[in-house]
Amino acid sequence: MLRYSQCPSCGARVQFRASSTLLMVCEYCQSTLLRSDVNLENLGKMAELLPDHSLLQIGSSGLYSGDGFSVIGRMQFEHSSGVWNSWHLLFDTGKTGWLSEASGTYTLSFEVLDGIPDLPLERCVPDLSVPIQGQRMSIIRIEEAQCIAGQGELSTAVPVGKTIHFVELAAAQHYASLEYQAGKAALYLGQAVALETLHLQNLRDIEQMAVRVTSRQLDCPSCAGSLPNRLERALTITCPHCATILDARNERIAVLIKQKKKLDQLHHLTIPLGSTGRFEKADFTVIGYLQRSSTWEGLTYYWEEFLLHHPGYGFRWLVCSQGHWNLLKPLVAAPVLSKDYSQGTLATLEKHRYRHFAKYNAKIDLVAGEFYWLVKAGDKASLEDYIAPPYLLSKETQGKEIQWSQGEYLTPEQVNTAFGEHLQLMQPQGVFANQPCPYTQSVSAWVSNTLLFMLLAIALHSWFVMQSREELVFNSIMQVNAVDSSDWSNYRTLNPETASLESEPFEIHTQHGNVVIKIDGALSNSWLFSSLTLVNLQNGLTYSSSREISDYSGYDGGEYWRENDSRAEVIFSAVPAGRYQLQVETESERSYSMSSAIKSQQIRVISNVPLWRNFWFLLAFLCIGPAIFYYHNSNFEQRRWALSDHPLNT
Repeated sequence: MLRYSQCPSCGARVQFRASSTLLMVCEYCQSTLLRSDVNLENLGKMAELLPDHSLLQIGSSGLYSGDGFSVIGRMQFEHSSGVWNSWHLLFDTGKTGWLSEASGTYTLSFEVLDGIPDLPLERCVPDLSVPIQGQRMSIIRIEEAQCIAGQGELSTAVPVGKTIHFVELAAAQHYASLEYQAGKAALYLGQAVALETLHLQNLRDIEQMAVRVTSRQLDCPSCAGSLPNRLERALTITCPHCATILDARNERIAVLIKQKKKLDQLHHLTIPLGSTGRFEKADFTVIGYLQRSSTWEGLTYYWEEFLLHHPGYGFRWLVCSQGHWNLLKPLVAAPVLSKDYSQGTLATLEKHRYRHFAKYNAKIDLVAGEFYWLVKAGDKASLEDYIAPPYLLSKETQGKEIQWSQGEYLTPEQVNTAFGEHLQLMQPQGVFANQPCPYTQSVSAWVSNTLLFMLLAIALHSWFVMQSREELVFNSIMQVNAVDSSDWSNYRTLNPETASLESEPFEIHTQHGNVVIKIDGALSNSWLFSSLTLVNLQNGLTYSSSREISDYSGYDGGEYWRENDSRAEVIFSAVPAGRYQLQVETESERSYSMSSAIKSQQIRVISNVPLWRNFWFLLAFLCIGPAIFYYHNSNFEQRRWALSDHPLNT
């Protein structure tokens, strides 16, 4: 139910929508009105809100978890990294909440009166795990800020000019904030949200909120040159004329550091400041540039970071290292970290599992453009990267703040297209941490197709096996007789022993089937060499081949040995049906003992035989494609992890 009253300062009609409203800022005269039932007490004028690019305004509405809400007020805070808004929301169910907006990220939270952790402010440090409402959450940021203004209906006294300490915690999509004021802590629980999921209406005109040169005219105190001012409330600006890094927190611009030696490099950036690129279906403007470096095993690696801004989507980082690009989005949430025996530390976020890649220290070498926080050359930070190609999670720790960012790999062609295809970008060198492996999909496709063809081959060969009768059409034992070595009258050392065989005619009934001739020898320290000819008695077509069998044994140094190769087979494929005869010519070495004179072989002719050898050859052939791509994929991953903290074992 709406309740109305009258501003005691200007007489304007004041509307109260929330029963929990304690303060009201009159939109006509900026008077701060203290509500006592329906009567209002004027506490004085409220400070003016600083201009910003927020899309939200009093009267905006939306939907969260099926519950409609309206924006009825806001508080504005200022800290070392800039300005943020906390928008007061009134839900259709009567409850109230806060939508915090900072640097293009949003969190929606509700005050919780029970379960506030007993955690003194002085004990709060980044990465500290704190039990809150039955779950462990990690501290990601410790801020000291001042409330500078308020607007609309508020459920708490506006502590204008007073210092408040904020301790932000996160775990997966869950978010918490501890607000310390006058020794007392207030707890707010919620989660990070995206504006598009809130179905917002009645927003400020996005065209009016576009990044533009504001009316604030700034001059460089070092060279007196005019300064660009694309980002309203920029805290750091680099002079384009002398490359001096300036503190722009107020009208009296202060010099942070001079980097005149870097001036020529700043004039030849890969992507010029002010360029507009289209990412995430929105136009982002390049407003800042950092060159950073890290030293590892005596080698220094450099990379570039471009700060992008859009009034509705906030800030993004476009990072280039050795020709590889990533578009990173700052996160409010923190991933869930866990340990895995085989993969090491894992980070889980939005159903993706990221493997720990590397931890390293980074230093800023060069600064250009405008930034919403104080930054200068020489600043250092600790970074950790987790990868799930093509995605990347980056954890940056600096001072009392941990900033998580989520990135996605981009090719130079994608970056060029985003900026209108006029950039001169270098080609990627080597393999980058989250660069997608070009062979992964090929391996998967080859494996899938190979398995499919293998199943077809198995089914087809099984059908052939079931259709095959394996008919025995000829079976005979062929004896190769030797002369008794005691009969010296027939002793001839130069002539080998020979034998021949011509089979009775037999029928092969299967048309174009496989015919197998199997040879099983009975030998002792001797060998047999056979020439085999299969003759079609109807048309004279012949099939010829030869095989040798042997069997030797003995003693060497008191140990028995044997080399047995007394079985062989000949395969004739696609033999037409008809009447056939087998002709065999066999020879062997001259025998000098009765043991070596034992020479015979069984010869069998089998028709309509399935050939397993061709089947195994086909399966091996089908595996060649996946094996090739698996090799390239493995080599790619070896190169990827070579520069990580966890190189793969070769």
